[in-house]
Amino acid sequence: MYKISKKNAIKWLKFLLLLVLGIALNLLGNAFANHCLGKLLYLDTIGTMVVAVMGGYFPGIFVALITNVITFIEIPPSVYYVFLNIFIAISTTYFYKKFYYKTRSFRVAYIQYIMLIAFSSSLFATLITFGQGESAPHADGLIDSIVIFFMQNLNLNFYIAHFISNMIINLFDKNICALISFAIFKGTPKKLREEIHDVGWLQKPLTDVQLQKIGKASIRKMSVKTKIIIALSMSCLAVTLVISIMSRMLFINFMEQKYSDEAKGVSRLAASSIEADRVNDYIKLGENAVGYNKTEELLYNVSLVTSNVQYIFVYRVSEDGYTVVFDLDTDELKGEDPGTHVDFDPSVYPYIEKLKAGEEIEPFITDDEKIGYYLTSFSPVYDDNGECICYAGVDISMKDFKEYEKQFIFRLLSLCMGFMVMIIAAGMWFSKYHMIYPINTLVRTTEKFEYDDEESRKHNVESIRELGIHTGDEIENLYYAFLQTMEENMINYTYMQQKSKDLDSVQTKLIMVLADLVENRDASTGDHIKKTSKYTEIVMHKMIEMGYYTDKLTEDFVQSVVKAAPLHDIGKIRVSDAILNKPGKLTDDEFEIMKMHTVYGAEVIDQCISSMASKEYLNEAKNIAAYHHEKWNGKGYPEGLSGEDIPLSARIMAVADVFDALVSKRVYKDAFSFEDAMDIIRKDSGTHFDPKVAEAFIAAADEVREAADYFDIKRIESILNG
Repeated sequence: MYKISKKNAIKWLKFLLLLVLGIALNLLGNAFANHCLGKLLYLDTIGTMVVAVMGGYFPGIFVALITNVITFIEIPPSVYYVFLNIFIAISTTYFYKKFYYKTRSFRVAYIQYIMLIAFSSSLFATLITFGQGESAPHADGLIDSIVIFFMQNLNLNFYIAHFISNMIINLFDKNICALISFAIFKGTPKKLREEIHDVGWLQKPLTDVQLQKIGKASIRKMSVKTKIIIALSMSCLAVTLVISIMSRMLFINFMEQKYSDEAKGVSRLAASSIEADRVNDYIKLGENAVGYNKTEELLYNVSLVTSNVQYIFVYRVSEDGYTVVFDLDTDELKGEDPGTHVDFDPSVYPYIEKLKAGEEIEPFITDDEKIGYYLTSFSPVYDDNGECICYAGVDISMKDFKEYEKQFIFRLLSLCMGFMVMIIAAGMWFSKYHMIYPINTLVRTTEKFEYDDEESRKHNVESIRELGIHTGDEIENLYYAFLQTMEENMINYTYMQQKSKDLDSVQTKLIMVLADLVENRDASTGDHIKKTSKYTEIVMHKMIEMGYYTDKLTEDFVQSVVKAAPLHDIGKIRVSDAILNKPGKLTDDEFEIMKMHTVYGAEVIDQCISSMASKEYLNEAKNIAAYHHEKWNGKGYPEGLSGEDIPLSARIMAVADVFDALVSKRVYKDAFSFEDAMDIIRKDSGTHFDPKVAEAFIAAADEVREAADYFDIKRIESILNG
């Protein structure tokens, strides 16, 4: 079971304290601005900026959201600014990460950052004002005073003036908040900042450069990060949709019940004010009836019970409508006189039979274009015999209901969407440290593995071990399983590489023995294969030093040519001894047969290539064997190739082969002096030999002489030792 260490627990405690401090700074800053600065500024985003700079996206968003939730309890309209404050948290984090340590671009970026959040804040505030239907300033604050000034002196539209006024205030406010937050950041000890910044890491923390590199890793179709964002977004949207629908239904039911209870109470109170046995007199005599004016006064008093009462009336129900008993006047409408006949309103049609029967009915809603949106309640008035004489009715105005509903839905959506953004940010924050970073660093580390030597292989394992992934879940299990596998593989790789080297060494020695056997058939060649191999190595290093053919003369190429050089005359195995060891000059026919050793050599090496695992140097051996007698001017054999059409390895071998043939004693000639041989190489440069190869060979004369002397000494020692 995963256990958090004491050190990590302390880091997390500091991180949580930072979140609390950020929320407190927001609330205290806003309280100070309201009570001490007379609402000149807001100062409600200092904490959000501090936490965003020190902790990143998710902590900044969390502080912004929780601050708004707390403020919402006291000031409900503040919930409208949830998205704005979240946007400020995101903008601040982005600005800090990208520009804070870049001195040259910081100032320009800072101005752009302040302009962006000031503009966004002003636009958002103006849109909210527009959405709430406000069309004139309240004249109770600094912004309203500036709005009035712009409207009166510049004749600006209210909303334009509102936006400009907010922009002026926000430029000061957001700049002050940013400066205070960055001052707090700079004043915080660097070690503490690093602990807070690295709190989420469940492995060795990566630098920004390393994060950028693993962020650029190629993905087949879709990254885990994208999949998590999609999954969280879809889930949050689904939950938000369900919550919004259910909350709206509950809100409507609650408000309708509230209005219904209110209407019932008023209608029943009105019904209790009516004397049933005088209803007939009220209808016939109206105001002249005994007690009419007193009852009417009582009904007016009932209408004052709640401000939502729109109309109060008392009707007797007949077959084709109502007969007015009381119909109170309002400021907008004069009531009907007693005894007046009124037709049934369409909204009453479903309840006509119950009304005629004198039964109680539930309040119902009417949406009338003339008199508005209201809820009607009828309460029966009974006589002493329990018979329904008439109904006291009340219309409760619901004109504010839709506005309340709109505000409720908007506030609910603001909170839900704010929480949705925070949940996505939290999901990304945790998934980055628990999944994405561990997996990507593991992949990135393995991509840089080198297998050239044992030290590199040990470094491979150590680089995996240094990651120190401790997510405490399947990722950690995978990490340790991979680490164990790597350790075992590196041991096995070293073992197999050694075996491969041993096998390669055996193969090479066998081929060298074969080459030596071929050379020994030629009584005059001596150490020819060893010397030419050394000469090729010397000239290639000199060419690299002189900058010739550097794109081809790689370390692998040089080693391949050195290993392949002894096989240049392997084709002589198929040339008869009579021709190979003839003491005199060869006839034309014999020379044609001798020339075929280049073709035979290529065929022999082709057979070796098809049967051996290690083929790299054999490919060059084939080129050398086939073409080391080609000439730069195209007059060589077997194919008459010229210039750079001749493989480079064969051009190098041509110089080494001719030079050793010149300075060596053969059955058909005496040895040339070293100087004479060098003169011949110099003279044939550009005709027989590649000029660059010949130049490098001559430039390495001292090393060539040293090698030649060494082999002569070894030959003499061999002769003396019998």
